[in-house]
Amino acid sequence: MLEYVLGSAPERMSASIVRRITDLGRDLKGPQYVGTAQAAHLRERLQHTAVLAASTTAP
Repeated sequence: MLEYVLGSAPERMSASIVRRITDLGRDLKGPQYVGTAQAAHLRERLQHTAVLAASTTAP
């Protein structure tokens, strides 16, 4: 399901979705994920998507 969200157009993402992917990215900074390439890559994708979505809703 996450792949579907990350593949969606940023302008179609609600504030709730942006908040959730931001929270997930923050969770992936936890000690159990430190040093794992997959977590780092997913964190970057989540952050990039959140920034794009936020920029489409900025006044």
